[in-house]
Amino acid sequence: MPFLGSRIPVMDVEGDVERRGCQAVETLLESGICASANYCQTTESTNTKALSDLRHGVIDAAMMPRVYLTDEQTSGRGRHGRTWISDGGTLTFSLAVDRGALDGGAGQLLPLAVGVGIARWIDFEFAPLQAKLKWPNDVHLGGGKVAGVLLETIAESPHQVIVGVGVNVSSQPTIEPMQSASATRSLSRVVGREVRRYEILSPLVQAIMEALSQLGDSTDELIEDFQRRCLLSGQPIRFQHKAEQRRGICCGIAGTGELLVETSEGIQHVQSGDAQLIRLAGD
Repeated sequence: MPFLGSRIPVMDVEGDVERRGCQAVETLLESGICASANYCQTTESTNTKALSDLRHGVIDAAMMPRVYLTDEQTSGRGRHGRTWISDGGTLTFSLAVDRGALDGGAGQLLPLAVGVGIARWIDFEFAPLQAKLKWPNDVHLGGGKVAGVLLETIAESPHQVIVGVGVNVSSQPTIEPMQSASATRSLSRVVGREVRRYEILSPLVQAIMEALSQLGDSTDELIEDFQRRCLLSGQPIRFQHKAEQRRGICCGIAGTGELLVETSEGIQHVQSGDAQLIRLAGD
Protein backbone atom coordinates (compact mmCIF):
# COMPACT_ATOMS: atom_id res chain seq x y z
CA MET A 1 0.00 0.00 0.00
CA PRO A 2 1.95 3.07 -1.13
CA PHE A 3 1.58 6.22 0.96
CA LEU A 4 3.74 8.54 -1.13
CA GLY A 5 4.13 9.96 -4.61
CA SER A 6 7.08 9.74 -6.95
CA ARG A 7 9.61 11.54 -4.76
CA ILE A 8 13.08 9.94 -4.87
CA PRO A 9 13.62 8.15 -1.52
CA VAL A 10 16.68 8.88 0.61
CA MET A 11 18.49 6.61 3.09
CA ASP A 12 21.28 7.88 5.36
CA VAL A 13 23.59 5.07 6.54
CA GLU A 14 25.93 5.36 9.54
CA GLY A 15 28.48 2.65 10.34
CA ASP A 16 28.81 -0.98 9.25
CA VAL A 17 25.12 -1.90 9.15
CA GLU A 18 23.65 -5.29 8.25
CA ARG A 19 22.97 -6.07 4.60
CA ARG A 20 19.54 -7.53 5.40
CA GLY A 21 18.63 -4.33 7.22
CA CYS A 22 19.55 -2.26 4.18
CA GLN A 23 17.43 -4.47 1.95
CA ALA A 24 14.46 -4.12 4.29
CA VAL A 25 14.76 -0.33 4.38
CA GLU A 26 15.11 -0.19 0.59
CA THR A 27 11.85 -2.14 0.31
CA LEU A 28 10.10 0.41 2.53
CA LEU A 29 11.40 3.28 0.40
CA GLU A 30 10.83 1.72 -3.01
CA SER A 31 7.26 0.68 -2.12
CA GLY A 32 6.47 4.22 -0.94
CA ILE A 33 5.61 3.19 2.62
CA CYS A 34 8.33 5.55 3.91
CA ALA A 35 9.80 8.63 2.25
CA SER A 36 13.24 8.60 3.88
CA ALA A 37 15.34 6.64 6.34
CA ASN A 38 18.25 6.82 8.76
CA TYR A 39 19.99 3.50 9.45
CA CYS A 40 22.87 3.24 11.90
CA GLN A 41 24.94 0.43 13.33
CA THR A 42 24.62 1.54 16.96
CA THR A 43 22.73 4.31 18.75
CA GLU A 44 21.52 5.09 22.23
CA SER A 45 17.89 5.26 21.11
CA THR A 46 16.16 5.62 17.75
CA ASN A 47 13.56 7.85 19.41
CA THR A 48 16.28 10.11 20.81
CA LYS A 49 17.92 10.31 17.39
CA ALA A 50 14.62 11.17 15.68
CA LEU A 51 13.71 13.80 18.29
CA SER A 52 17.13 15.41 17.88
CA ASP A 53 16.57 15.65 14.12
CA LEU A 54 13.21 17.30 14.75
CA ARG A 55 14.76 19.87 17.09
CA HIS A 56 17.48 20.72 14.58
CA GLY A 57 15.09 21.01 11.64
CA VAL A 58 16.55 18.01 9.81
CA ILE A 59 13.12 16.52 9.02
CA ASP A 60 10.62 18.31 6.81
CA ALA A 61 7.15 17.19 5.75
CA ALA A 62 8.40 15.80 2.43
CA MET A 63 10.66 13.35 4.33
CA MET A 64 7.78 11.79 6.27
CA PRO A 65 7.07 9.08 7.12
CA ARG A 66 10.76 8.65 8.01
CA VAL A 67 12.08 5.43 9.55
CA TYR A 68 14.98 5.31 12.01
CA LEU A 69 16.56 1.87 12.32
CA THR A 70 19.51 0.56 14.30
CA ASP A 71 21.25 -2.79 14.62
CA GLU A 72 21.94 -2.18 18.31
CA GLN A 73 20.24 0.16 20.77
CA THR A 74 22.17 0.78 23.98
CA SER A 75 19.85 3.08 25.96
CA GLY A 76 16.38 2.60 24.56
CA ARG A 77 13.53 4.06 26.58
CA GLY A 78 10.23 2.57 27.58
CA ARG A 79 7.34 4.22 29.33
CA HIS A 80 7.70 5.63 32.88
CA GLY A 81 11.49 5.88 32.62
CA ARG A 82 12.13 2.20 31.97
CA THR A 83 15.29 1.34 30.04
CA TRP A 84 15.11 -1.12 27.14
CA ILE A 85 18.46 -2.66 26.12
CA SER A 86 18.20 -4.40 22.76
CA ASP A 87 20.50 -6.83 20.96
CA GLY A 88 20.69 -8.73 17.67
CA GLY A 89 17.50 -10.61 18.48
CA THR A 90 15.30 -7.54 18.84
CA LEU A 91 13.90 -5.17 16.24
CA THR A 92 14.03 -1.53 17.33
CA PHE A 93 12.96 1.33 15.10
CA SER A 94 11.16 4.66 15.16
CA LEU A 95 8.82 6.32 12.69
CA ALA A 96 8.59 10.09 12.32
CA VAL A 97 5.06 10.82 11.13
CA ASP A 98 3.06 13.96 10.46
CA ARG A 99 0.00 13.87 12.70
CA GLY A 100 -1.70 16.44 10.45
CA ALA A 101 -1.61 13.92 7.59
CA LEU A 102 -3.47 11.27 9.60
CA ASP A 103 -7.00 12.60 9.00
CA GLY A 104 -7.12 14.43 12.31
CA GLY A 105 -6.27 11.43 14.48
CA ALA A 106 -6.29 12.36 18.18
CA GLY A 107 -3.08 11.94 20.13
CA GLN A 108 -4.82 9.66 22.63
CA LEU A 109 -5.60 7.18 19.84
CA LEU A 110 -2.19 7.11 18.16
CA PRO A 111 -0.56 4.52 20.48
CA LEU A 112 -3.70 2.39 20.31
CA ALA A 113 -3.63 2.46 16.51
CA VAL A 114 0.05 1.45 16.44
CA GLY A 115 -0.67 -1.46 18.78
CA VAL A 116 -3.59 -2.59 16.62
CA GLY A 117 -1.37 -2.46 13.53
CA ILE A 118 1.28 -4.66 15.18
CA ALA A 119 -1.36 -7.09 16.45
CA ARG A 120 -3.01 -7.39 13.03
CA TRP A 121 0.35 -8.16 11.45
CA ILE A 122 1.06 -10.87 14.05
CA ASP A 123 -2.35 -12.47 13.45
CA PHE A 124 -1.80 -12.49 9.68
CA GLU A 125 1.78 -13.73 9.79
CA PHE A 126 1.45 -16.31 12.57
CA ALA A 127 -2.16 -17.55 12.34
CA PRO A 128 -3.90 -19.09 14.20
CA LEU A 129 -2.14 -17.20 17.02
CA GLN A 130 -3.95 -14.06 18.12
CA ALA A 131 -2.24 -11.08 19.72
CA LYS A 132 -3.66 -9.25 22.73
CA LEU A 133 -3.26 -5.57 23.60
CA LYS A 134 -2.54 -4.18 27.05
CA TRP A 135 -3.64 -0.55 27.25
CA PRO A 136 -2.27 1.69 26.08
CA ASN A 137 0.54 0.28 23.96
CA ASP A 138 1.88 -3.18 24.81
CA VAL A 139 1.39 -6.17 22.52
CA HIS A 140 1.12 -9.59 24.15
CA LEU A 141 1.39 -13.08 22.69
CA GLY A 142 1.71 -16.48 24.31
CA GLY A 143 1.25 -15.11 27.81
CA GLY A 144 3.85 -12.34 27.66
CA LYS A 145 4.83 -9.04 26.09
CA VAL A 146 6.36 -9.30 22.61
CA ALA A 147 6.30 -5.63 21.60
CA GLY A 148 6.03 -2.16 23.07
CA VAL A 149 5.37 1.32 21.73
CA LEU A 150 6.58 4.75 22.91
CA LEU A 151 5.23 7.96 21.36
CA GLU A 152 7.06 11.26 21.88
CA THR A 153 6.74 14.82 20.61
CA ILE A 154 8.51 18.14 21.12
CA ALA A 155 6.90 21.52 21.74
CA GLU A 156 8.55 23.04 18.67
CA SER A 157 6.86 20.54 16.30
CA PRO A 158 3.52 19.52 17.87
CA HIS A 159 2.19 18.01 14.64
CA GLN A 160 5.15 15.70 14.20
CA VAL A 161 5.18 12.51 16.26
CA ILE A 162 7.94 9.99 16.88
CA VAL A 163 6.61 6.43 17.16
CA GLY A 164 9.15 4.12 18.78
CA VAL A 165 8.64 0.36 18.41
CA GLY A 166 10.50 -2.50 20.06
CA VAL A 167 9.80 -6.11 19.12
CA ASN A 168 11.24 -9.18 20.85
CA VAL A 169 11.99 -11.23 17.73
CA SER A 170 14.34 -14.00 18.84
CA SER A 171 15.47 -12.80 22.24
CA GLN A 172 13.98 -11.22 25.33
CA PRO A 173 15.71 -7.89 26.06
CA THR A 174 16.90 -6.66 29.40
CA ILE A 175 14.28 -4.33 30.84
CA GLU A 176 14.97 -2.18 33.91
CA PRO A 177 13.59 -2.05 36.53
CA MET A 178 13.81 -5.85 36.40
CA GLN A 179 10.60 -7.70 35.64
CA SER A 180 9.87 -11.39 36.07
CA ALA A 181 11.00 -13.72 33.29
CA SER A 182 7.36 -14.48 32.47
CA ALA A 183 6.72 -10.81 31.64
CA THR A 184 8.29 -11.00 28.17
CA ARG A 185 8.19 -13.40 25.24
CA SER A 186 9.95 -13.58 21.89
CA LEU A 187 8.15 -14.25 18.61
CA SER A 188 10.48 -17.16 17.86
CA ARG A 189 9.75 -18.76 21.21
CA VAL A 190 5.98 -18.43 20.88
CA VAL A 191 5.64 -19.52 17.24
CA GLY A 192 8.16 -22.34 17.60
CA ARG A 193 10.44 -21.40 14.71
CA GLU A 194 13.19 -18.92 13.92
CA VAL A 195 12.00 -15.43 13.01
CA ARG A 196 14.54 -13.02 11.47
CA ARG A 197 14.14 -9.42 12.51
CA TYR A 198 14.78 -7.70 9.17
CA GLU A 199 12.49 -10.05 7.29
CA ILE A 200 9.58 -8.67 9.29
CA LEU A 201 10.48 -4.96 9.20
CA SER A 202 8.80 -3.95 5.95
CA PRO A 203 5.46 -5.76 6.43
CA LEU A 204 5.31 -4.65 10.07
CA VAL A 205 5.85 -0.96 9.22
CA GLN A 206 3.26 -1.26 6.46
CA ALA A 207 0.71 -2.69 8.91
CA ILE A 208 1.38 0.16 11.36
CA MET A 209 0.99 2.82 8.67
CA GLU A 210 -2.24 1.22 7.43
CA ALA A 211 -3.65 1.31 10.98
CA LEU A 212 -2.61 4.95 11.39
CA SER A 213 -4.33 5.80 8.11
CA GLN A 214 -7.61 4.65 9.68
CA LEU A 215 -7.55 7.43 12.26
CA GLY A 216 -10.45 9.61 11.24
CA ASP A 217 -13.06 7.94 9.04
CA SER A 218 -12.38 4.42 10.38
CA THR A 219 -11.60 5.23 14.01
CA ASP A 220 -14.57 3.16 15.24
CA GLU A 221 -13.13 0.09 13.52
CA LEU A 222 -9.80 0.61 15.30
CA ILE A 223 -11.52 0.98 18.68
CA GLU A 224 -13.58 -2.18 18.10
CA ASP A 225 -10.44 -4.09 17.13
CA PHE A 226 -8.67 -2.93 20.29
CA GLN A 227 -11.71 -3.90 22.38
CA ARG A 228 -11.63 -7.45 21.01
CA ARG A 229 -7.98 -7.76 21.93
CA CYS A 230 -8.02 -5.90 25.26
CA LEU A 231 -6.04 -7.96 27.77
CA LEU A 232 -7.45 -6.10 30.77
CA SER A 233 -11.20 -6.22 29.99
CA GLY A 234 -13.21 -7.84 32.77
CA GLN A 235 -10.12 -8.17 34.97
CA PRO A 236 -9.31 -6.62 38.36
CA ILE A 237 -6.61 -3.98 37.86
CA ARG A 238 -4.79 -1.27 39.73
CA PHE A 239 -4.09 2.08 38.13
CA GLN A 240 -2.62 5.45 38.94
CA HIS A 241 -5.03 8.36 39.45
CA LYS A 242 -3.07 11.56 40.07
CA ALA A 243 -0.76 10.58 42.96
CA GLU A 244 -3.03 7.79 44.20
CA GLN A 245 -3.14 4.06 43.47
CA ARG A 246 -6.68 2.82 42.82
CA ARG A 247 -8.34 -0.49 42.01
CA GLY A 248 -11.29 -1.57 39.94
CA ILE A 249 -12.58 -3.80 37.16
CA CYS A 250 -11.58 -2.89 33.62
CA CYS A 251 -14.55 -2.29 31.30
CA GLY A 252 -12.54 -1.82 28.09
CA ILE A 253 -11.78 1.50 26.42
CA ALA A 254 -13.80 4.54 25.44
CA GLY A 255 -14.13 5.82 21.90
CA THR A 256 -11.60 8.52 22.71
CA GLY A 257 -8.99 6.02 23.89
CA GLU A 258 -9.29 6.25 27.68
CA LEU A 259 -9.30 3.11 29.79
CA LEU A 260 -12.67 2.51 31.49
CA VAL A 261 -12.53 1.17 35.04
CA GLU A 262 -15.48 0.36 37.30
CA THR A 263 -14.67 1.49 40.84
CA SER A 264 -16.63 1.99 44.04
CA GLU A 265 -17.10 5.61 42.93
CA GLY A 266 -18.44 4.69 39.48
CA ILE A 267 -16.81 4.43 36.06
CA GLN A 268 -13.38 6.06 36.02
CA HIS A 269 -11.90 7.32 32.72
CA VAL A 270 -8.12 6.80 32.85
CA GLN A 271 -6.43 9.07 30.31
CA SER A 272 -2.78 8.28 30.97
CA GLY A 273 -0.47 6.31 33.18
CA ASP A 274 -0.12 2.59 33.64
CA ALA A 275 -2.56 -0.17 34.53
CA GLN A 276 -1.63 -3.58 35.93
CA LEU A 277 -3.54 -6.80 36.41
CA ILE A 278 -4.07 -7.77 40.04
CA ARG A 279 -2.87 -11.33 40.48
CA LEU A 280 -5.20 -13.25 42.73
CA ALA A 281 -4.06 -15.98 45.11
CA GLY A 282 -3.64 -19.24 43.24
CA ASP A 283 -3.09 -17.58 39.82
